[in-house]
Amino acid sequence: MTFSVRRLATALTLLLAGAASAADAPPDIAVFVARLDLEAATVSEVRDITPGKGSSFQPAFTPDGKAVVYTSGRTGSNNVYRYDLAQGTTTAVTATTENLYSPTPLADSSGFSAIRVVTADPAYGIEMNLPSLWLFGWDGKPAAPVVPVKRIGYHAWITPDLVAAFLVDDVPDRNAHRAVLISRTTGRQTLLTDKPGRSLGRTADGKRALFVDQTDPAHWVIAAMGAGDAKPQVLVETPAPAAGEKESQRSAYFAALPDGSLLMAHGARLLRWDGQPGGSFRPLADVPGLGGAIRTLAVSPDGKRLALSVLRQP
Repeated sequence: MTFSVRRLATALTLLLAGAASAADAPPDIAVFVARLDLEAATVSEVRDITPGKGSSFQPAFTPDGKAVVYTSGRTGSNNVYRYDLAQGTTTAVTATTENLYSPTPLADSSGFSAIRVVTADPAYGIEMNLPSLWLFGWDGKPAAPVVPVKRIGYHAWITPDLVAAFLVDDVPDRNAHRAVLISRTTGRQTLLTDKPGRSLGRTADGKRALFVDQTDPAHWVIAAMGAGDAKPQVLVETPAPAAGEKESQRSAYFAALPDGSLLMAHGARLLRWDGQPGGSFRPLADVPGLGGAIRTLAVSPDGKRLALSVLRQP
């Protein structure tokens, strides 16, 4: 790997992992799992499932809640790994020289979807020639594109037909990214926002996409919208940067809970919005033993477990 390609891979890892900028060395990002008790407002049994230095991030739970999949660059390229919660064992799902990101298990448990980067563009590092989002079997082999759409940087499944996608701008430094809903049947795209954050999700009723709208740079909001809606519904404002906090450290990732509430992180603390109109994010619980700041987070289907990617301090 040449110096320029290594720098590009590092930059894309930082972008997709939600990490702050760094030099050429890959960031040290770990994946933790923990138990969540909303009633008691506690997080316990915190466990690092990626010990040692390296870049492991974007965890997601399987539909049965028994395993966590994530991306890791431990082999020189980003591949997908699966951690069995009961056994405490890790299995390499893919083994490719391509970079894979955002592994997301399918609802029917038949495999997962992931972003493929075979030939990265020099501006944003996203795939420049092929469709970005692919279906994979648990044998680790790409089966087919989810949709014939290029430059998808992030995604979330809303229904088997509907995918929320963050579309990366094709003009360097213009940063005119968009978040859209894409129908796999018709190919129709519905604009969610032209100032999106990098976190996407699905409402508890499974009907609408959740996304961060950054149209007002001083007041980011999480909104919901379905393919048939005339406009998004603003749900809650995201936490403002703390005093002295850099914009790159601002809380930007959320996770939806089965009860309709939302989680975000601020450093090593979890914040929760209870799902009630007019409410705001409130402190829920500190997460001990992380050694860094929470970036992306995921919640198991039953709402009782967490998976967190943590940018560890040097």
